[in-house]
Amino acid sequence: MSKPSLQNIDISTRYSTITEEEIYTVVTEFGTPLYVVDEQIILDNLSTLETSFNNYNGKTSIAYSLKSNFNPSIIEILNKESILFDLTSLGELYFFEQCRANIDNVLYTSVTEEEDEYYSAMQSGISKFVIGSYNGLINLISASESLNISPKVLVRINPEIDVKADISASSGMGKFGIPLSNSSNDDAFYIINKIFDNNLLQFHGIHFHLGSQISDPSCFIQTLDLLSSLIKQLKSSINDFTISILDIGGGTPVEYTKPVPSPEYIGKTITDKLNEFTNSLDISPTLIVESGRYLSAESSILISRIVNSKSYPDCKFHIIDAGYNLLLDSALMKQEYPIDIITRSQSTTLENIKIGGRLCDTLDTFNISPEKKFPRASINDLVVFRNVGAYSIVFNMPFHCQTKPAILLRRTDHSIDIIREPEKIEDLFNSEGGNLSSKQ
Repeated sequence: MSKPSLQNIDISTRYSTITEEEIYTVVTEFGTPLYVVDEQIILDNLSTLETSFNNYNGKTSIAYSLKSNFNPSIIEILNKESILFDLTSLGELYFFEQCRANIDNVLYTSVTEEEDEYYSAMQSGISKFVIGSYNGLINLISASESLNISPKVLVRINPEIDVKADISASSGMGKFGIPLSNSSNDDAFYIINKIFDNNLLQFHGIHFHLGSQISDPSCFIQTLDLLSSLIKQLKSSINDFTISILDIGGGTPVEYTKPVPSPEYIGKTITDKLNEFTNSLDISPTLIVESGRYLSAESSILISRIVNSKSYPDCKFHIIDAGYNLLLDSALMKQEYPIDIITRSQSTTLENIKIGGRLCDTLDTFNISPEKKFPRASINDLVVFRNVGAYSIVFNMPFHCQTKPAILLRRTDHSIDIIREPEKIEDLFNSEGGNLSSKQ
């Protein structure tokens, strides 16, 4: 493929710090499709998130949600920054341990909350657990008694409010968290009292997570108002009640193709309320702000190549060598990613385009706003999807026997490392049982 050139694209804003020459170089060496992660963007976004909550009167910590991107190199980068990590499975714990990351910085938030899971997590040295059900509490107590370990416990509440977000996590009778008021044992007030009644467990704080891509931070204000009432009740019923941690979850939005509130605006809105909240209750908990998408999404691009193209009266339809197997949110959530074209054409003409992936599925087309126009492109030109660092990579799947592409890391010194080797078709065959069938 001859060297492409960029037309009508501002590299400084559209590719972060990854240059045209670097894109061409990595494509020449590694082919397409190909992920490239920019380490500097991860560090910059971490710094932005930290400073966005500087207005809080108490201590603030950032926790990275490992589920968004569990590549070992990403874990190692963030572990060096001494932040916290939100883990939700023993598989994530295995990755974390293999990276020799600091186990003291783990918050373990299970969904299934099984006794064996808690037992294994405590054996690994995890001391802080978030529970989200009465049954989870019973299982945590049982595992603690078996090991004679005294874990620190946070209770995940569900405020059951409306949240303006791409994905809400606080619906009534929802999957996550414990209602603030309920007629069963799954009630925040009841469960927190049970923790205080137990000799092994140490109540450490309250956790909530309202959703992903939150577009209106007023939901945090509403939740803190509801939480204030709960804490007043707890202070009345429990001697010397205190709260060491308040974990407000994630939700800081990433700008894909539509404007979103800035981290600074969200942080200022929340911390203004938090300062009022803590002063009125005479508490000073450490604030934990979780983030997976915001820390990792903007760091990464997916480079693909146009392999086929056809013309219609009103647009060009390009087929690329990637599909939703590499960007599953494009099919699940109709996510519209920022897209740029690298073309060899010297034409300045812009045109309407559609882009379809290589999968034999009508869902395998990428969402593009009708008013968006792109440089004229041909077969072998490049299509670059931006902001793909969160969830896209962990959702990679082998539909149509598609192998996982390589992932490259652009270090802060601009050197390039391979952080995931491209999967070979032979490895996929064997992982699907091919090595077993050949023996029969």
